[in-house]
Amino acid sequence: MKRLQDALVQRFGHMRRRPEDRREPEWALVQGLIGSRMPSEASSVVADRVLAEQGSWDAVAALRLDELAKALKGVRFPNQSAKRVHGVLGAICEKVGRVDLSLLEKMDTSEAVAWLEALPGAGRKIAAQVVNTTTLDRPSLVLDTHHLRILARLGLIAAGEDTAKAYDVLMPQLPEGWDAATIDEHHMLMKELGREVCTPKNPKCPDCPALSLCPTGRSRT
Repeated sequence: MKRLQDALVQRFGHMRRRPEDRREPEWALVQGLIGSRMPSEASSVVADRVLAEQGSWDAVAALRLDELAKALKGVRFPNQSAKRVHGVLGAICEKVGRVDLSLLEKMDTSEAVAWLEALPGAGRKIAAQVVNTTTLDRPSLVLDTHHLRILARLGLIAAGEDTAKAYDVLMPQLPEGWDAATIDEHHMLMKELGREVCTPKNPKCPDCPALSLCPTGRSRT
């Protein structure tokens, strides 16, 4: 992993999230729930707008499904996203009394991930995103489709491996000493590699900074 990280940094430069850019866990949870098949920048805009319009996530949770779908204009699947957000925020309210994830601060990372993953419709990717990229600042690996595709081509996971199983395989392999920020940077670098080089179809293997580490790329070239 360290050799891969070094190669990606050499190609794309460092991609570090500034401490002031870390958002609250509740925001990251909603942004992840509505971000299916759309750029994260676009889903972030929608999450910001909905929060500004409603005033609080408790107010968002109190919306009727049709009202929430209307409020989520701009996402690709507003009705589906509304059901996911409504279900997850409602489950948090039932557990905690309001939309408040501050209880995660007292949990260790694996416990916090498990608590979030148990919410209806959340899943491992969103759980990892909430604990890693936010003010919780925990070492947890976010795995999106780009990341999973590249890891399979590198031979580190099986092709088609689901996110939870891949996470369980990969977390113990991360270099000792990698903190939340380094793991977050790894995710962003892998996402850039997947967008620019290791694309789903016709990957640019000869131009890949990880070619020497990739049996799939070497076989193609």
